[in-house]
Amino acid sequence: MSQAATALRRPESNAAPSSAPIPVHAEEVGAFLERVGVSSSGGLSEDEAQRRLAEHGKNRLPETKKKSALVRILEQFANPLVLTLLAAATIAVVVGFTADKEESFLHRFGDAIAILLIVILNAFLGYYQERRAEAALEALQKLSAPNARVRRGGKTVVIAAEDVAPGDIIELEAGDSIPADARLVQAISFATEEAALTGESAAAVKDALAPVAGDAPLGDRVTMVFTGTSVVRGKGRAVVTATGVNTELGRIGEMIRSVGDQKTPLEERLDRFGSVILRVCLGLSAVLLGWGFIRGGRPWHELLLEGVSLAVAAIPEGLPAITTITLALGMQRMARRGAIVRKLPAVETLGAATIIASDKTGTLTQNEMTVRNVYAGGHKYTVTGEGYNPGGALRDESGAEVVELSAPLTYLLATAALCNNASLNEDKATGRWNIVGDPTEAALLTLAAKGDLSRESVAPSHAFVHELPFDSDRKRMTVITRDDRGREIAHVKGSVDVLLPLCVKFADDKGVRALTEDDRRAILAEADGMSASALRVLAICRRVRVSRDEADVERELTFLGLVGMMDPPRQGVKEAVAECRRAGIRAVMITGDHRLTATAIAKEIGLWDEGDEALSGAELAAMGDEELARRIMHLRVFARTTAEQKLRLVRAFKAHGHIVAMTGDGVNDAPALREAHIGVAMGRGGTDVARQAADLVLADDNFATIVEAVREGRAIYRNIQKFIFFLLSSNMGLLVAVFVVSFFGKWPPLTPLMILWINLVTNGLPALALGIDPPDPQLMSEAPRPRDEGLLVKRDYLGILYVGAIMGLAAVALYATSEQTEDALLRTRAVAFSLLALSPLFHAWSCRSPVTSIFASKPLVSLPLLLAVAASAAIHLIALLVPALRPVFRTYAMSTNEWMLLLVLSALIVPAVEIAKLVYRRIRPADAGPA
Repeated sequence: MSQAATALRRPESNAAPSSAPIPVHAEEVGAFLERVGVSSSGGLSEDEAQRRLAEHGKNRLPETKKKSALVRILEQFANPLVLTLLAAATIAVVVGFTADKEESFLHRFGDAIAILLIVILNAFLGYYQERRAEAALEALQKLSAPNARVRRGGKTVVIAAEDVAPGDIIELEAGDSIPADARLVQAISFATEEAALTGESAAAVKDALAPVAGDAPLGDRVTMVFTGTSVVRGKGRAVVTATGVNTELGRIGEMIRSVGDQKTPLEERLDRFGSVILRVCLGLSAVLLGWGFIRGGRPWHELLLEGVSLAVAAIPEGLPAITTITLALGMQRMARRGAIVRKLPAVETLGAATIIASDKTGTLTQNEMTVRNVYAGGHKYTVTGEGYNPGGALRDESGAEVVELSAPLTYLLATAALCNNASLNEDKATGRWNIVGDPTEAALLTLAAKGDLSRESVAPSHAFVHELPFDSDRKRMTVITRDDRGREIAHVKGSVDVLLPLCVKFADDKGVRALTEDDRRAILAEADGMSASALRVLAICRRVRVSRDEADVERELTFLGLVGMMDPPRQGVKEAVAECRRAGIRAVMITGDHRLTATAIAKEIGLWDEGDEALSGAELAAMGDEELARRIMHLRVFARTTAEQKLRLVRAFKAHGHIVAMTGDGVNDAPALREAHIGVAMGRGGTDVARQAADLVLADDNFATIVEAVREGRAIYRNIQKFIFFLLSSNMGLLVAVFVVSFFGKWPPLTPLMILWINLVTNGLPALALGIDPPDPQLMSEAPRPRDEGLLVKRDYLGILYVGAIMGLAAVALYATSEQTEDALLRTRAVAFSLLALSPLFHAWSCRSPVTSIFASKPLVSLPLLLAVAASAAIHLIALLVPALRPVFRTYAMSTNEWMLLLVLSALIVPAVEIAKLVYRRIRPADAGPA
């Protein structure tokens, strides 16, 4: 039995069942009512309803357990680099307590305070950016109807939706939200809107008596209604079969919970990177401490302080904070382009995507039924315009706009407006057109308005007389009106195969004549052509002076024409798909809609390649994991898929080693959005559930925005690589200097405060400026980076060693050439401190590209970097020139010669790196392009 029906159990029997139980949606309505013991008119008694509520619980979804602010802040410390810094701060505190008590508090604990400040700053930056709690299940609850009409004790009463119990009889009519999953027992011209749950844009026509296969997918269960959907027309009565977590909506909530949080590729790379730095740091500190104890002659707290200095030198303390700030700035830039990032690391992840698995309805398409083609009087017309906006026109076969309507076209548009129960309303604030009623009827209203025959202009001359509503057996709808000449006219729309046999006349430009066999063949050929283009085809007919006998109304009709409609692609989607293709990203469609419709859309937007295949949900369900893994890279369209199958497909692509971005807008997309490396939801037309499950929300609902987001993501990752290289190569210079100096007992090492000052104050601003360097124009012509590629490649690590050796050995050379007296060596340490602070400011210009010369950079001068370098130099000069700060930083007033030597040695790194780049370009000319 399906989970949607588990809340109503079958009565136990001592006899073994002869076959598997029939699912509720496939059960004959009489047998179902007899089995569950509920009267279709009386409903449950109040006592029985309360008993069932106590047994099954309230009709609501469980609330998400939120993390407290404290827990979220503490999570920011769960990083190898941050934990190492906390350990270093602890040691610095211990050393401070053992130091000379006559020294000032700032002198004793300045190192510990500086380390703790940067750790706390980083934690609060991360918390501030990610403080919005995950609210996917709260959004699911918002979809629940607040009230419901139920039959209790033979009376209709209105109760809170959460008090609906399994077995309750619910009464439904147009406009109602459905409070629980239920089995229809009565349905009169009844249809529901299920796009959020199934992905199908057309209204789902329901029939309580229709035969339904036991294995029918969710969208084909015409005997069922589901919570989270709404009634668009007709009336119905249904028996509740499942409430709360047992509903289809509840099952999706369970899937969201089971998926949990997924780490992005950037988070994985940073974790691996931090672990490597941690191991290197601990290894070098252990070597230094071991050497100190072997050599002897120094107190243990001095050796610990040296170990802390080395740890501080090895760790790029600014990396977590600068990464967070860079991602946050990228988030703001993406927001200006209409892409709202909910989780910081997701800013970069989209740039790594190799698969974009896109939903169709509302993502690639508008989720607004639109008439595209009209056939009237033997002529073909195309219809322009988007969605339900009546702005647009009809064009003839030559492409010219139709200015004067022919008689058949006039009759067709008038009938489309009159045989209609939908309505269109413009939201004055947003300019969007909203509908009330069936999307198909709204599309016909829009068509009539485009031909200047809106219902408002036609209705005054047609008084309503009677309506024969649409149902699944008749497959047609008729509205009878009396015109201003006193004639009664039947306006009919419906399926072509049903209406055409009822037609005896044909309206053309010359008038109304007899319908010939040639006419019938031409009409059927035109209908087949529209269907082949995945258009939904309706026939439009009418009859003047109808009989009062209802059985005779829909006979001897005059055929007016055909309309072909579809949920059209969004504007700009075709170009966006082409851009993804150039960027080496494979886009696939995963939808709840029909295969023919989905494949036609895929071909129209350029998604389909020769040799591609489409797969239905039923075929996917019958396919084993091994076969799916073998075929998945040849499959382009997945149709009639359920929420579970979308989740399975995302996992299958991930198992292939792909970085998966999943786009969608419906409730049924939410689990897959959560499972994907990055979930992308629609912000304007999407559901709250999809938005809250996603990492990225497209505020303008424009699929083309995803291309800009990919470009921005790639640029951010490239910039992260730039500033990581800058920080590590600068830190390597510090590390070399501290490590080598520690082997010479008379040479005073740099203090932890000096190292932190260099890492955070003088290096921090240039690193941030590199984080916002303009993107390379060639980024979208490159293939996505491999998933197993680290943040840095072999070339980068060699560059770090090379730069570190030059910077560090330059500082060591100062010590070696200095007078070996205590005072002279202390002054030398002060110069070495400034050398290691200023040299990275020159080096930052070389970090804009690992291969291209700084003189070939575009633009040649980066204004943010120029300002950052100037600001860092000015801040460092304050530490040197303000007398009150000299004791804190242990600096001295320098002579002119010392200043000249400092500037020359600091600038030495630029020609050294330029020579290395030149050699590399000669050895590897293929890498000489933009990098």
